[in-house]
Amino acid sequence: MDKFVFGITGPTGAGKSTVSNIFRRFGVYVCDADIVARAVMKKGGKCLDEIIVAFGETVLTPQKELDRRALAEIVFSDDDKLKLLNTITHKYIKEQIEIEIEKAPSELVAIDGAVIIGSPVMKLCKKLVVVTANEKKRIDRIIKRDGISRGLASKRINSQMTNAEYESFADFIIQNNDNDVRLEECVEDIYNKIKNISKAV
Repeated sequence: MDKFVFGITGPTGAGKSTVSNIFRRFGVYVCDADIVARAVMKKGGKCLDEIIVAFGETVLTPQKELDRRALAEIVFSDDDKLKLLNTITHKYIKEQIEIEIEKAPSELVAIDGAVIIGSPVMKLCKKLVVVTANEKKRIDRIIKRDGISRGLASKRINSQMTNAEYESFADFIIQNNDNDVRLEECVEDIYNKIKNISKAV
C-alpha cells in the first residue's frame, strides 16, 4: 500500500492533538511523534544513554528513568541545549516513525509533532498542516495540560518559532481559537484537499 504522508505541526498549546483527533475520525492514521519520543527515550535505550552523556544524571528520576520535567527546565531556557537535545533524539524518532508508517493500515498517514520543521521527519512529509492559536489561548492550554506556572508556559512558547514563522512553512493553516464547529469544518476541508492530492500523485 502506497502511503501519502503529511505533517501536523505548530507551536505548543495550539491544539495539534485536537486537530489530529478530527483527522483520525476521517480515517487518517496519525503517528504521534510525542508518543514515539517517549518510547525511544525509555530506560535502557541508546537515545537515553546519549541524553545522559549530554545533560548528566540530573535529568533522571531515582528509578533511572528520564525526568521529562527536569529536562524541559534545562532545554526550554537555553536554545543551544534544546538544539543539542533535538540532534540526539530526532534520528531515533524518525527511524521509529518510518516503521510505524510502514505498518499503518491507512493510505493517508499524518505525523503529529511540534518540531517537524527543520527535523529529519520533515523529509517524510509531502504536505504540512500548521495549527496556530493566539498566545493567551496557548498559555491557558499549556497550564491546564501540564500543570505548570504561567512563567514556565511563557518560556516554552518563547523557545519556539512564532506563529508567523510556522505558517511560512505551511501548505495548510488552521487557526484554532476555540470555535469547535469551524475547526471541524476547516479540518474536513483540508482532509478532502489532501485526499485529492494523494490520488493525483
